[in-house]
Amino acid sequence: MILDAFKFTNSLFSSHFSKYLVVVFLLLVIIFIAYLLLSSVQGNEFGTTTSFNYQELVTNLFIVYASILTILLTDDIYKERKRNVSSYFSIGALLYFKVFLISIISGIATVLGFILVILPGLYILGRITFASYLAVVFNERVFDSFKKSIEITQGKGWKVLGYILAMVVPLMLIMILALIGPAVLLLPGNMTAYMGITTVLTFFLTVYMTIYIYRLLLNLTNSSNESISAICFFLTVISTDELELKSFYRS
Repeated sequence: MILDAFKFTNSLFSSHFSKYLVVVFLLLVIIFIAYLLLSSVQGNEFGTTTSFNYQELVTNLFIVYASILTILLTDDIYKERKRNVSSYFSIGALLYFKVFLISIISGIATVLGFILVILPGLYILGRITFASYLAVVFNERVFDSFKKSIEITQGKGWKVLGYILAMVVPLMLIMILALIGPAVLLLPGNMTAYMGITTVLTFFLTVYMTIYIYRLLLNLTNSSNESISAICFFLTVISTDELELKSFYRS
């Protein structure tokens, strides 16, 4: 499943890079501009406590929006649907509150799990990872999204976590290593240029991770549907056999 998800991610990202650039990167540029505006309005430099708090809040709010747009675009590409760019932003706005609420609940649940011990937190993360994807792709309600995510990961929580970490750990290491050089050269004097580089890297990280997890969701939902179909077929065969036996004995 991991190899399939990697191949799918590489193929989709490379072949539709321009679409992600127009929709997702455009939003990240807006986030970057918001950073600059907040800094100038407050009269603070990047990195000061007051400026950082406001900028962190704005970034987190916009990152949720960026993830919604990425999921929508990925689902459309996979299902060969076409929309204009503005429709992604309008649909994303309609879904925003629901996905934002899912993000808050997921964060609280994961933190509580980590407070208990690290392992429960990781396990919870593996079980509810797909909630926001289900809310966007299948338009599930908040608690239905969690319920369905738990259902499709039944007995696979640790496997799903392993699949996700197989992508997250290398990507985070790459991002950290990629930022070391600019940090040494640009900080603390040129924070604006450093944030510009961070924005570009965030784009790649967000899109790549979203496509990868989307593929994992497809694999899990398809396997669940195949299992249900197999059970239904088995029950149909049993029912048919019973009817044939009854008609045989009657004759």
